[in-house]
Amino acid sequence: MTVKTFLRASAARLLTSESLLSTRRFLTEAGRRVSRKRHQLVYFHRVDDPYCQLMVQSLPMLQERFDIDIIPKVIERLPANMYPDPQRYEAYSILDASRLAHLYGLGFPDGARVPDRLGVGMASMHLAAQESHPDFFAMAADLGAAVWRQDIPRIRNSCAVADMDDTKIRANEALLRQLGHYTSGSVFYGGEFYVGLDRLDHLERRLNSLGAGDGEVHFELARLWRYQLDELDRSIAGRTVEMYFSIRSPYSYIALHQAAELAEKTSITLRLKPVLPMVMRGLPVPAAKRWYILQDAAREARIENIPFGFAVDPLGLATERAMAVGFRLMEEGRGLPFFLSFMQAVWAEGVDGTTDKGLAYALREVGEDQSWISNTMDDDLWRARAEANRQEMLSLGSWGVPTFRVGPLVTWGQDRLWAVVEALKSAP
Repeated sequence: MTVKTFLRASAARLLTSESLLSTRRFLTEAGRRVSRKRHQLVYFHRVDDPYCQLMVQSLPMLQERFDIDIIPKVIERLPANMYPDPQRYEAYSILDASRLAHLYGLGFPDGARVPDRLGVGMASMHLAAQESHPDFFAMAADLGAAVWRQDIPRIRNSCAVADMDDTKIRANEALLRQLGHYTSGSVFYGGEFYVGLDRLDHLERRLNSLGAGDGEVHFELARLWRYQLDELDRSIAGRTVEMYFSIRSPYSYIALHQAAELAEKTSITLRLKPVLPMVMRGLPVPAAKRWYILQDAAREARIENIPFGFAVDPLGLATERAMAVGFRLMEEGRGLPFFLSFMQAVWAEGVDGTTDKGLAYALREVGEDQSWISNTMDDDLWRARAEANRQEMLSLGSWGVPTFRVGPLVTWGQDRLWAVVEALKSAP
């Protein structure tokens, strides 16, 4: 490892460390106490974000349990470069929000469709004018349901007196950018963002640690899938889960650990489908998104007890070399332990995957001979297989990693193992 690489890995470890996070939180809380302010959360709401429809039902429940104020901010437009495949994302998010609503017992319209643009505009203007109303969340939930049903008469009736000046919405969008974030359905508190229902448990734990809550965590249902495994091992053994992942994705790294645990405890077949990273396919990831992903992956790894942080970015040569070795080992049925070892090495142990020494380390950790390096480096056939995996993933309606497929279910994200387990349970 070069000095430059070591310094970068050390910087990543510092920036994602729990000690730095604790220091930041201590200073934030100290400042709040000195200024005698209440715990104040800022929530960014977008009418045509299906996850927001779940958030406006959940945040009032959070407010009842915690000594907090929640300030809603209505936005309309998101940065265009943040989503590599917005059409697929939009279609998928409706299905995913419906599944998430079922998990938490929330309302989401059956047969929800991509909202009508006129209806979205009217609802956004109306809600922006009502941000300070004490019943904002109830109003947003009711109006949102009409938007997702494309009930234009209902929307027109509710928004007849809406102010058509979008100055407040644009100011809210500017505030979101100023705070360093890019998406709706997000809550900002004390220097950190919590995006969607899936991250409210982190917020609950933080508020509880400050003595501002009831000491309970209600929004962690997506993490409880492990408790079902002991009674499921015989019934789902032998079934297949396909996993599309990228070596450069920290979420894929976390998901691979979890999927390996699932496979080990239940004897399912985990079929790996590696793909090239977005950036190596010409799709840039903006700085704000990279920063949030790194911070979010760090806290997700901590709560899952997965090593993370002392990272050497495997972009480029490191990924190519690992793919060449990994695809060949997959032919021998030994791909999973190698990919786990390599990804942990580059994401948590400061190993430089571009070197023979780094690659040999990952092989040695799982009992493989380093001769795999010399035997595979001239083999370029893996590229066609990786591209075939990507095309297959796109055909399933997903655009990014990690993606899981279990029978007819296609789900995206390291936080969707609960959906994978549910699909395994219901499979014939």
